[in-house]
Amino acid sequence: MATDVVPVLNERIQTSFQGNMMKDRRVLQISNRIRDGTATFKDGHDYAERLGENLSRALVKNLNESTLPDGRLYYNIANRTVVPALQTNYDLTNETAEQIQSIIDEPLGIGLKSVRADFPESRIHDLINKMTEDGINLEEALIWLREPIINNSEAFFDDFIKENAKFRNDVGLKATLTRTAEANCCSWCAALAGTYEYGKAPDDIYRRHEFCRCTVTYQSGRKSQNAWSKRQWESSQEEIDRRKEIGTSQNTLTAMERIAQAEQIARDEIIQSFQNETGYSRRSASIITRNKDPNEILKEVNKIKERQKALRR
Repeated sequence: MATDVVPVLNERIQTSFQGNMMKDRRVLQISNRIRDGTATFKDGHDYAERLGENLSRALVKNLNESTLPDGRLYYNIANRTVVPALQTNYDLTNETAEQIQSIIDEPLGIGLKSVRADFPESRIHDLINKMTEDGINLEEALIWLREPIINNSEAFFDDFIKENAKFRNDVGLKATLTRTAEANCCSWCAALAGTYEYGKAPDDIYRRHEFCRCTVTYQSGRKSQNAWSKRQWESSQEEIDRRKEIGTSQNTLTAMERIAQAEQIARDEIIQSFQNETGYSRRSASIITRNKDPNEILKEVNKIKERQKALRR
């Protein structure tokens, strides 16, 4: 009777995965941000991505010629190792997203619980079928344990966003969806980038291709977001004075430090508004808006939106 290798493989995969996660600095940073109450949905996406990368490395390391019968990844083995591992990533992604949702909701006074999308069994079993199809060798099978594992882990987070945006919208909270494209992304991703009212987003807003690292998030609240206008880039004297007073209760800050802090807050608001309107990453938004006055920034936004509109045609 052949020995069942799956229990040993699962133990090794889990050990490798946990070791990878413990050494991952980005995972530690996100955990600290959740603990401090400063995490955002962007952190949630990054966490799902890191889960995928760390799991992929663990699977490739432990599913090899020396550990697999006949040096092949049979369906029975893949189904009992890869599926449970992805189920763990699904659970961890949703738990983290739920924590972040609570952080976002608390200052808005929203007491709704998060909802989870169902585990995508059909999608995952399609992946298992591809890596174990007749005639495929181990080297070819391992391809499906690399980027597709990361892509599916990101999709777990996308599913959370999709499900909760719909839920919030259905109960009457105005929701908007934002797809943020990284710098130098492909033209297809650039065309999808932007912020949309719920129900008016492109059909493909949640779709991603191989090696796509775009982020899809949503916002909801008791008050709808302001439409784009020059006012987002200009502050009244009263608002400037308010910012300058930030930190006055902190005796350790000098007047110059308080002013610098206020200026940084204003700068962050400009960058965030630019991101929301164009879908660009924070790094790109920071570079494009640096040392520009409100009129120049508005011109840049209009140019980008025209390019995105043309790409969607």
